[in-house]
Amino acid sequence: MVLAGDGEETEEIKILVHVSMLKEPSMVALLEMAAQRFGYSQQGVLRVPCDESGFRKMVADNRVIPS
Repeated sequence: MVLAGDGEETEEIKILVHVSMLKEPSMVALLEMAAQRFGYSQQGVLRVPCDESGFRKMVADNRVIPS
């Protein structure tokens, strides 16, 4: 579960993503940004500095369709 939003100007939204998404280059970059902004001591869901629509687009663009 990922919490998308910056927590300041927009509402944060919980979004469920498959663990395989964590290795996608765009997600890796976003996780690095999250570590810089929020640190490594987050508890509960993973918070990322991305608005809901941008995060949903990134997930949709990286969705792998089994052959």
